[in-house]
Amino acid sequence: MTSLVLALALSALPVDPLVPGSPVMLRGHTDVVTALAFSPDGASIVSGSRDKSVRFWSLETGAVTLTIPGAREQPVSLAFTADGKRLAIGDSSFEVRVVEVPSGTVVQTILHPDTLSQVAFDPSGERLVVTGFNGNAAIYSVKDGKKLLTLRATSVGMLPDGKEAVVATSDNLLRTLELKTGKSKKDVSMETQASMVVLSRDGSALLTWSPKSADVQVWDRKTGKVSATLKGPVADASMPEKRIGTELVSAVVSVDGKVLVTSSVDKAIRVWNIAAGTITKTFPVQQQVRLALSADGMWVAAADTGAVKLFKLTP
Repeated sequence: MTSLVLALALSALPVDPLVPGSPVMLRGHTDVVTALAFSPDGASIVSGSRDKSVRFWSLETGAVTLTIPGAREQPVSLAFTADGKRLAIGDSSFEVRVVEVPSGTVVQTILHPDTLSQVAFDPSGERLVVTGFNGNAAIYSVKDGKKLLTLRATSVGMLPDGKEAVVATSDNLLRTLELKTGKSKKDVSMETQASMVVLSRDGSALLTWSPKSADVQVWDRKTGKVSATLKGPVADASMPEKRIGTELVSAVVSVDGKVLVTSSVDKAIRVWNIAAGTITKTFPVQQQVRLALSADGMWVAAADTGAVKLFKLTP
């Protein structure tokens, strides 16, 4: 589907009159939306909700094409394989289900010993990385569900070759690991704890952020040093009792590593030009939202209350 066809199709869907910029609205969940992912081919956006269901939405028509019920708790992370044929659904009950697309058939169930924060496939789709909020991470075989490797990490970013990953640890290290052995190839100390790693699909952009800060660090992987800091807005401290924070809630990076999209406690989505270090667009939302970015960089999806909002980033 071309970007032009997608834009024309979405322009016919309902918009939210309360939000400037007229985002496309996808409604149907009966509770708050908690997780999002675009399919690799750009044909669908997938949403998980506190109503314990996962829905596939057609970006051509806005219709629900598949509903996957049966989650024990709310989904907190969704991830596709590179070919889009499988989806991992991680929920807050320690369970990860791997389902086939488009049938929705569950082909593997994995129980992880920590409250889930992130799921991600390696480039081959044969291994699944799962991280927990308490820093317990592991790599599992998708084929048989067996644990291949145990890690201490709060977040994991997979490198394109599938042989290495960059992880953030609870002791303030940014570590490059060999996935086969779990051995560290490089450890870099961070001044502050970064609970999340954001790595572009092509491996060109490595960023870290923390929900305790409004800033994002951009790293030079060759030198192991911070090459730039994207400074988020500063909260107004003049009236502490009415202070609205600007700490980050979610961050996603484009496939080519040139664009970053963040959401913050102040109920705003910000689009960044990473090289220039500037904010190019800002969208208001109704709550602190989770994000997803389409592979072509045209659309950012926000899980705003019980709906999925789609904001257009490019003309």
